[in-house]
Amino acid sequence: MLAQATVHPHKIKPHVYVHVVAIDLRKVALHLVAGTLEPQSKDIPAERRPGLVPAADQQDLIAVFNGGFMARHGKYGMRVEGDEFLPPRPDACTVALYQDGAVRIAEWSQIEADAPKMVGLRQTPPCLVTARELHPAIEDAVRPRKWSAAENGEVEIRRSALGVDATGRVLFYGSGEWVTAKDVAVAMKAAGAVDAAQLDINYSYTKFLFYGRPTPSDPLQVVSTLIQDTKHIKRGYVTTPAERDFFYLKRRSHAASSPSK
Repeated sequence: MLAQATVHPHKIKPHVYVHVVAIDLRKVALHLVAGTLEPQSKDIPAERRPGLVPAADQQDLIAVFNGGFMARHGKYGMRVEGDEFLPPRPDACTVALYQDGAVRIAEWSQIEADAPKMVGLRQTPPCLVTARELHPAIEDAVRPRKWSAAENGEVEIRRSALGVDATGRVLFYGSGEWVTAKDVAVAMKAAGAVDAAQLDINYSYTKFLFYGRPTPSDPLQVVSTLIQDTKHIKRGYVTTPAERDFFYLKRRSHAASSPSK
């Protein structure tokens, strides 16, 4: 269902890395959840902001990973089922979740017509990769770049990204330490992503957490992390609500349909 690899995208710096997880969408379903505080919205009541993986899905929970930027950093759109937390921006890269389980990543203007078929969407800065091509501004030396930077202006930081392959059946999550937006884009493309979006950045906000039960009598909890030094709570997202939005992965039932391209 999941496979992991490490990509070294920099031609000169061998220590630069991006850990990539490949996810088979025929066996794994992707879901999006709003945090208790983010993205900020005046129209959504607190009960629609659980910050938790639904109890019904916890038995089949595989992993949780971070969503996108806080609302004040770009006001990128987000929608879950019928709740629109922030309206989509036409120029923003969009991770779109469809009713049939499919996932697409593209600029909103390119997929807006599909909106009635979507069960959720999360927007990000401009797509890192589109149709196998890196964004033309990926070499831009202006700081902070379109894909943001640390508060001190540093662009070689921890970053995360999400991508899909040409078949639409494989999802890729990538995260690396001390990487630029270009490093992440090159790594995602090398892993097989034809379209890719940057998610969140910085140490505190990027995380990919694997869940399980160390023994049958133990409660569901984080059993490992994609990057060893990852800030997390042992039972976060399952009993302790998250303030920020997030994605989670669960095993598909045999009766569930596979996503279509």
